Amino acid sequence: MNLQRAAIGFVSLFIGSCMLSSVFAADGEQTYLVAYAKFKPGKAPEALKIIHEHFWPVDKKVGRKAIPFDYTTGEWDHIVYFPYDTGRMDTIPSGAEWWKAFAEQEGGAEQAQKLFQSFLDLHANSKFEIAKSPGPLMGASNR
Repeated sequence: MNLQRAAIGFVSLFIGSCMLSSVFAADGEQTYLVAYAKFKPGKAPEALKIIHEHFWPVDKKVGRKAIPFDYTTGEWDHIVYFPYDTGRMDTIPSGAEWWKAFAEQEGGAEQAQKLFQSFLDLHANSKFEIAKSPGPLMGASNR
């Protein structure tokens, strides 16, 4: 149960950070919560497999949109931009909702906890930041 509380806390931290991001958004801007992950030496492929095969399907199921990047150089192994619509705070799924969908997908809470613990065992470091895009992509036409 401690693992489930840790997972819900981790996801809730993400959600709470998203709510704070509404302070930074202005018209035409997109606000993001950016999550950085570094895995233990040699463990990135295994961790990324868990993310791609187990976490992303749950994100899609609960409606959490993400823009992921798997890095081949640099300090971080995986960085995800989570878009946040400041006008529709009710669209952010709760940590409990994510965990429930994850447990259903994995065949029960015990299996979900085991997989999540396996993922945490691969983890070395992480950080979260708020970022914003000032508008359309550079060079894009505003027609």
